Amino acid sequence: MAPWKIIVNVFIIIVILAATIAIILDYREHKDDESISPEDLKALRRSHFKFAMLVAAWLLYVHVGRFISW
Repeated sequence: MAPWKIIVNVFIIIVILAATIAIILDYREHKDDESISPEDLKALRRSHFKFAMLVAAWLLYVHVGRFISW
């Protein structure tokens, strides 16, 4: 694998992990917030959190696979 491909894949993996951690921290920050109604919290948890985690897992799988050259 060319050095630039390694650099790009490592950079993308780091960006995906950082975005995933940011989403988790945002969720944890708001899960006990009294100003958010239970319905809004449920919508946040179901739509935003799960979808973001699935996308992040898929992107990590693809880019780690490219990095290892499966």
